[in-house]
Amino acid sequence: MKKSTLAIMITATFLFGCNGSDGSDGNDGKNNELINNMPNIIPSLNFWQGKTGFTNITSASRIILNTDDASTLDILKSTAKILNEDLTILNGFQLEVIENGGEGEKGDIIFNITGFTAPKHDPEAHDESYTITINGKVIITAPEVRGAAYASSTIKQMLIQDFNGKDSLSNGLIQDEPVVRIRGLMLDIGRRSSSVDFIKNYMKLMGYYKMSELQLHFNDNAIIWGNGGNPDIPIDGNGAGNWKETEWVENTFSGFSVELKNTQALPELSKVSSIHNPKERIFVLTIEDIKELREMADGLGIELTAEIEAPAHAMSFTKVYPDMRHPNMRPDHLDLGSDKTFEVIKAVWDQLSPHFHNVHIGADEYAGMPSANQMDKEHLISKQMVNYMNTMNKYLKEKGHNEVRVWGNYGTLTYPHRADLDKDIVQQVWAGGVADTRKAYNDGFKLINLNDTWYTVPTGNAGYKDTIIPRDMYENWDLRVFSGGNVHGEDKSFTISSLDDPQFLGGFLANWNDLGWSDSWAYTDNDLHVRLRNAIKIGAQKMWNNKTDLPFEEFQNLAYTLGDSPSFDLGNPKDESNLATNKSAYSSDYRNIIYPLGGSPNGEKLLDVNFLGHAGAAIDGDTKSRWIAAKKSGPSAWLSVDLQTEQEVSRIEIDWGKGWASQYEIQVSNNGFDWTTATIVQGAGITNEEASFTPTKARFVRILGQEMGTDEPYQIHEIRIYK
Repeated sequence: MKKSTLAIMITATFLFGCNGSDGSDGNDGKNNELINNMPNIIPSLNFWQGKTGFTNITSASRIILNTDDASTLDILKSTAKILNEDLTILNGFQLEVIENGGEGEKGDIIFNITGFTAPKHDPEAHDESYTITINGKVIITAPEVRGAAYASSTIKQMLIQDFNGKDSLSNGLIQDEPVVRIRGLMLDIGRRSSSVDFIKNYMKLMGYYKMSELQLHFNDNAIIWGNGGNPDIPIDGNGAGNWKETEWVENTFSGFSVELKNTQALPELSKVSSIHNPKERIFVLTIEDIKELREMADGLGIELTAEIEAPAHAMSFTKVYPDMRHPNMRPDHLDLGSDKTFEVIKAVWDQLSPHFHNVHIGADEYAGMPSANQMDKEHLISKQMVNYMNTMNKYLKEKGHNEVRVWGNYGTLTYPHRADLDKDIVQQVWAGGVADTRKAYNDGFKLINLNDTWYTVPTGNAGYKDTIIPRDMYENWDLRVFSGGNVHGEDKSFTISSLDDPQFLGGFLANWNDLGWSDSWAYTDNDLHVRLRNAIKIGAQKMWNNKTDLPFEEFQNLAYTLGDSPSFDLGNPKDESNLATNKSAYSSDYRNIIYPLGGSPNGEKLLDVNFLGHAGAAIDGDTKSRWIAAKKSGPSAWLSVDLQTEQEVSRIEIDWGKGWASQYEIQVSNNGFDWTTATIVQGAGITNEEASFTPTKARFVRILGQEMGTDEPYQIHEIRIYK
């Protein structure tokens, strides 16, 4: 990996490397005599050599794809397609795509893929580096398509900061690459499923910030501890329980979000899958959906990882095949002494593994996460767990997967069987005590760091964060530091000494929907997005180069300006005339209200939405949800909407809640931090409160409070923005 560095002073304001004049030089206010500063990009660039002048992308520009390999060309065409979609939104261009068109001409964007072969000792290795030369033409050179895809994201981030047309790039040389190859996000779609459109849009967001992997946790069930609250089910001292067949067990939620097909040997296999029902927000991906996701992922430089959680969290299997269920453990535990368990799990992988880059076999929390000396006196469970993991490791390797992953569980395995675990199984560590990370490392296992300190778990279940605090994560998350602490008197903390360590593969972020299955916690895609978007942008920065070049406030402003990718669309109910539909919203602050449906400590009735308070609730198309400002903001709280690109705006409507502004400003901006007042409104706090102003082009629209109409913090149920 290249280690080039260049000491560059990064400007405190986001000028996109441009130094302006009054425009009298005939170059749209851009002075070609000055050396361009490094563009501010997330994640920040490793190397920049500035030149003078600018390169313009025009409607006559072309995208040229140069590669000798036919399969590489197919993937590169997907990259070009996504780039064209975003360019159309940014500046209205739809560029001609030329295959193997050579050196190109002025204004062209040229992709040159030079080729890379992974070494035999590390067949999963990638060369994700890329070079961009901007000087009349935009020449992107990369060994693999994934580097070229990341280069296209750099270009898009540069264009979105060109506030005069989004068609001009600062001339210069960029050399860039990440310090680790795995920069991932895990989505729990077993307990709260997601539509294929939501996943596609999240891949756009991830690709825009050069994340490299999306892990889909396909199956899970309601968390089962002790006797599940049922006094008729006796439990032992370890909480494992001698479970009876009860109505409670039958009605316990289990989800499997992929459509499986019956086989001759397993005619009931399709019943493992959940029933697709979009009206109830239950989404089951088909193999055709997965093929579409795979094609898009390849074009974005993202790998897809399928996770089948077993032998615990596996009630979707035990409900259909009772002979897979362990007779003396919780009803979501598989019997690892049963041939049926292996037959069914292998049959599922037969259908899924061909469509994914990576595979994850789960192996989490079997027998309740005891420490090694508590697992079982006879060591039978450890023996069976090691056999299960080794068997699936061998089976999936025979299917062409060089890297099989498990949740870090090394600390739950007892001797003598711990030593028998295949050393090429990758430990994805979430809890240091469970993983016994230092011992796993010393015994030669490769590691992925998914530190549970930085989880998002809507509702904050099990003491985890409902929402991360961005400043806290930006200033304190270190990719090298694994979860740890004192466990049973032993220090389980571990920090990798170097990111170049061949045993360290990278890091992950995670969203666990522990209570997503429950009707009592009805949260929306907007609720997930508001919890994940800051984590992704900060995580992308840290996992690319493990450094923070900008002070937090400037980083947040930059992230705000860059948005969630030009074509990001959450897919909320459509209102084509409302420019705010499916965009992103931000606020000075917000007050989250989290409690089960039907009421609150003060008796407030909540109908069918309970995740309230964040800015996204004001543009989700649901008039029952709402943004709620924090009390500390008082009269100066604000709510803004990012339209992603400049639009002509002239009118807004606001549905106020019981807290409203008796006077407020409507402000507009093209960059997210320089605001102009469009009009001042004397508010009445009503539904459909309308304000019109002189038509103006703006990307951002903000409601800035001046005077409070009540003692309650501002509440906006919905804001609509029109031309």
